[in-house]
Amino acid sequence: MNIVGKWNLVSVKAMDFTTFEDKWTPNDELKDLPEDNPFRKMMNTEFEFFEDGTFAMKSVVPNITEIPMEELKAAIESGQAVQEGGVVKLVTKSEWKEEDGKLIINTKEEGEILGEKINPWKAAEADGNTFIINTYYQIVHAGETPSVVRKTVPVEKEVSEETANAAGTYKGIYTKFVGDPDTAKNDKDEFKLILEKDGTGKSIRDGLEIKVPDWSVEGGKFKLTEKFLGTIDYTGTLDGKSLVLYNDDPEKPVTCMYVYEKE
Repeated sequence: MNIVGKWNLVSVKAMDFTTFEDKWTPNDELKDLPEDNPFRKMMNTEFEFFEDGTFAMKSVVPNITEIPMEELKAAIESGQAVQEGGVVKLVTKSEWKEEDGKLIINTKEEGEILGEKINPWKAAEADGNTFIINTYYQIVHAGETPSVVRKTVPVEKEVSEETANAAGTYKGIYTKFVGDPDTAKNDKDEFKLILEKDGTGKSIRDGLEIKVPDWSVEGGKFKLTEKFLGTIDYTGTLDGKSLVLYNDDPEKPVTCMYVYEKE
């Protein structure tokens, strides 16, 4: 196994901050991620493995001109950064070893499981002529073309005609607790649902734009899932233009009821 030398980034398991899901994104597509996505800065990251059992991950420093010269100089002198080819790169170091023909990486993971300390040494996954290290990075030896490039491709789901016909924008009319009619109110802040024909959409409520990864309607019975920090599943009914959703059992007094009308 020839590990020593420079390796290039092939793909990154980057988080989609709209769905909070990890997706394999090829190196040349990282530039298309939103600017506030930290994985965007991983583009063209390099890895270098040394004979002494250490390796370095080198990522180009963005907005170099915004970093005070004193801080930059200190980072280079301490080894936390390096200047190569006219650019400055952040350096993250760790260790590697070979066991039974496998590449083993020190992930520096800490903690305990059932009182037992976590073993930070994890085997890298071989995939063609590439390796998956630290779970999130697919790398290939510099000068080689990767035989496999990992990429998460969205699965297109089948949508019924009834669901497609129900797509549109639904304006929020009022909300209330099921067991207390006096809580019925028109929110001063507009709330609405925007439902796409592909069974996805978004909910706009409380000043937030919340992802709707899945919704459907069958025989007037409506199901919808919101995903933000967690997931909330709704059930309800669609009658003409009137949509009623519940965020829990409709028989529970504290369940919140949302009433919408299609625009």
